[in-house]
Amino acid sequence: RVCPDNEKECQLELQKFNLGLYTDCPIFPGLYNFCQLYTGASIDGACKLNNGQVDIAINWSGGLHHAKKSEASGFCYINDIVLAILELLKYHARVLYIDIDIHHGDGVEEAF
Repeated sequence: RVCPDNEKECQLELQKFNLGLYTDCPIFPGLYNFCQLYTGASIDGACKLNNGQVDIAINWSGGLHHAKKSEASGFCYINDIVLAILELLKYHARVLYIDIDIHHGDGVEEAF
């Protein structure tokens, strides 16, 4: 398991995924749990929308739109938006994604 203490030892492996030192996706304590929480919240919101449990779902900690399929990017580790859209597409023919950030979400664009 990678953590700040052993990051330098794992640097070659981390570079394959654009993680760690000298990248815009640093390793920090709790990174794995952070990714689980924000990604799970987006998927859960999509599931609740699909099941008619809610009309609106917002994940204020999500929206990490730069992450690619096999690469972290722009402080984004897992693209929760892509995963939520894929969940929504199980029940809906189309999904409208509106990015309100000042620049486009290249990870979402690449996925679709």
